[in-house]
Amino acid sequence: MVFPQYAAERVLDELRIVGVEDLQLLDVIALERGAVVMYESLDGAEARLVAVDRRAIITVSTLVENLRRRRFSVGHELGHLEMHLKHSRMFLCTGRDIDDWREQRTDPNLEQEANDFAATLLLPERFFAPLCKATEPSLDLIDEMAETFNVSLTATAIRYLKFCDEACAIVFSQGGHIKWFRSSGEFKRIGEDTHLFIDVRSKLDPITPAAAFFTGRAMQDRPKRIGASAWFEPGNYRSDATVLEQSWSMPNYDAVLTLLWIDDDIERDDSQWL
Repeated sequence: MVFPQYAAERVLDELRIVGVEDLQLLDVIALERGAVVMYESLDGAEARLVAVDRRAIITVSTLVENLRRRRFSVGHELGHLEMHLKHSRMFLCTGRDIDDWREQRTDPNLEQEANDFAATLLLPERFFAPLCKATEPSLDLIDEMAETFNVSLTATAIRYLKFCDEACAIVFSQGGHIKWFRSSGEFKRIGEDTHLFIDVRSKLDPITPAAAFFTGRAMQDRPKRIGASAWFEPGNYRSDATVLEQSWSMPNYDAVLTLLWIDDDIERDDSQWL
């Protein structure tokens, strides 16, 4: 098994990528790895890889208008080329495959591996990780990094969690319900002690800024302090515990992307059990 992170780092090393600006020439990177990138109409797919030996054609659907989305699709197919030719010589990938952020799977999943490869290639640890520790967590910071690396806000946010030292989580809500969330290492550590649990598929609490989008109310795009119980199921955290929430709307997806940051001690004292 070839781990996606190792495979992507190997490509960066072999091509001697020395700066973020080199990553902008993704079609050239693909060509150096043996793949020609084309943009054509595709039936029922967002991107496709067809390989013969180590030569390949990557095709991205012309219906994908967003440049950052196109770049990630190219990176996704490069992941298949670098790691998965023993499984198949052709991959036809839907938008759902390339959006496979919904959960952390423990079983082998080629599409999720291709996404991990793309994230590592487009947001390399060597350039990206230092920026994650530069200032306090916020969607504004993540958006700046997304602009720098020319990658989508969602992909950048998820990658940010890997290197952020703070207790943060990213939540994706659609149609007024939580669809998935991902969390940083520090968030997971605190969660083990306080039994923090975000109920995927549950309806958003009406008091959250994220819920405002789905009820037609004006959204506050700056961070807002809110009761922890608005996001977490009952657990071993203080009744007055709060988190910082920053939510941005994604109207094209009828969705909201939320950053949650635990910036204070929320664990309940033993005396509160008495």
